[in-house]
Amino acid sequence: MLLARRSRFALAVVSRALASSSASEAVVDAAPPNALERFLVDKIRVSGPITVAEYMKTAVASSSVGYYGKHSDDKKVFGEKGDFITAPELTQLFGEMIGIWCYHELGMTGHKGAWNLVECGPGTGQLSYDLLRVLEKFGEKDVSLHLVEASTALIDAQEETLCGQKTSNSTAPKEGQTWLRANQTTTGVPVYWYSNIDDLPDGFTVFIANEFLDALPVHCFEQETAKEAWSERYIGLDGKNRLRFVRSKGENIHTKGLIPAEIRADTSRTSWECAPDAGVVMHQVADRISSHGGFALFIDYGHDGSRREPSFRAYSKHKQVDPLSAPGEIDLTADVDFGHLRRLLEGAPVALYGPHSQREFLAQLGIGVRLRRLIETCGERGKQEELIKSYNMLMGDMGERFLAMSIFPKTLQPIIQRRGGAPAGFNGAPGAEKPAEDSPKEE
Repeated sequence: MLLARRSRFALAVVSRALASSSASEAVVDAAPPNALERFLVDKIRVSGPITVAEYMKTAVASSSVGYYGKHSDDKKVFGEKGDFITAPELTQLFGEMIGIWCYHELGMTGHKGAWNLVECGPGTGQLSYDLLRVLEKFGEKDVSLHLVEASTALIDAQEETLCGQKTSNSTAPKEGQTWLRANQTTTGVPVYWYSNIDDLPDGFTVFIANEFLDALPVHCFEQETAKEAWSERYIGLDGKNRLRFVRSKGENIHTKGLIPAEIRADTSRTSWECAPDAGVVMHQVADRISSHGGFALFIDYGHDGSRREPSFRAYSKHKQVDPLSAPGEIDLTADVDFGHLRRLLEGAPVALYGPHSQREFLAQLGIGVRLRRLIETCGERGKQEELIKSYNMLMGDMGERFLAMSIFPKTLQPIIQRRGGAPAGFNGAPGAEKPAEDSPKEE
């Protein structure tokens, strides 16, 4: 419980820091288009190099001048006209499979009555839109939608997608309320927006997060040989006041506080990345579902802990670029270390399944059957070809690089073991068990 309280406090501090409008940000807003880079250069000149995590937090999440804060009709982030394509933007197949998974697992828990569907980092709102469409097909009436989002610009886009229109550009919560904005979807489902998981209402909750963890700030650590002390990668300035990577002179508070013993003991490793906020999110979700019931699904590109090379990088117009080239204008990301996240939840009252490849997860859910059905009912050759193309992308390179991991309360583990040893889509994944054999009947 102490760790959980510290985790909640840490994320609350981060959320307030990103949401606040400081004097420094006010100066940046009034500066020329390259103001964010100028701000970073001035900050480094005054106070010294900054961590990669601080650089990411500033460049991605700063209000109005950060990457996601600039999303608009003219400046796209997602899709063909943006810098990268997420699975929900690629094809309806993805959202439909996740919706089916949610409904199936909800039924398997035996829960009856109202429940919260939460999406963390909902992008344009397309995944939530597809999820609700599937739930409506199944006649699910007890769901309310709750979106965790820090960017006002993206909240506007999500509200347009889900509700057909925006209610307000203000996201300042009124006294006594925890949500930033509230509306109803076009089909009548209540929808609320929050800046923090801790602000979500109590109750049975299903968490969905697709390409959310990879955007959280990472600390990058390195050593030239396994016998050296670890150092942290910083961002400083070259002789012409341009951003460049530098290293700390030795161990610092982050190397000593974040690098676990198993990483230090691994003599084959000379680099490691850690996203503390991802660990906070894991503990918040674990606390919620173990206390109030529910389950969670995380899908992101990442690895099981075996990656040895640095993954911090940037994308612009679907091409990888120098992550220091245009802060605020490019997408910054890093692979998710699912192996480390699993270790963080050891001892928590939850059961973890995965990571499992997105390809295997979707295949077990029957995405191939759904594709054939859509092709049969679609009379236009062009649309059929587009469905096949998007399916191949989803199950090809994306299917291998993206991993899925689910979290359930420990109390449900015996039931899951009885019905097959794993939730749907996770047979053969870490955490899955062999199905329990029925007790022999008495003669």
